[in-house]
Amino acid sequence: MVLYGAVINVGLGVFNLIPLPPLDGSKILMAFLPYNAKRWFENHTNLFYIIFIVIWITPISSMIISPIINAITNGIGALVGSVFSLFV
Repeated sequence: MVLYGAVINVGLGVFNLIPLPPLDGSKILMAFLPYNAKRWFENHTNLFYIIFIVIWITPISSMIISPIINAITNGIGALVGSVFSLFV
């Protein structure tokens, strides 16, 4: 049960970091963009909403996010396993 909760939280965190406007990743990206790119990004927000909906509805999101989630959860599992092996 804890493992499933961890996987869901990692998945939501990774999904939220996609740099498209309704998600927090876009706010992080905006902090690093130069002024002209930031203006272009702000002017084309409606286009990015459409791209976000397409990514969310189609299996593209799982193709992007699943390998990242697997890598993070495998890393967490290895870390927890090594910590518990110290006590056994």
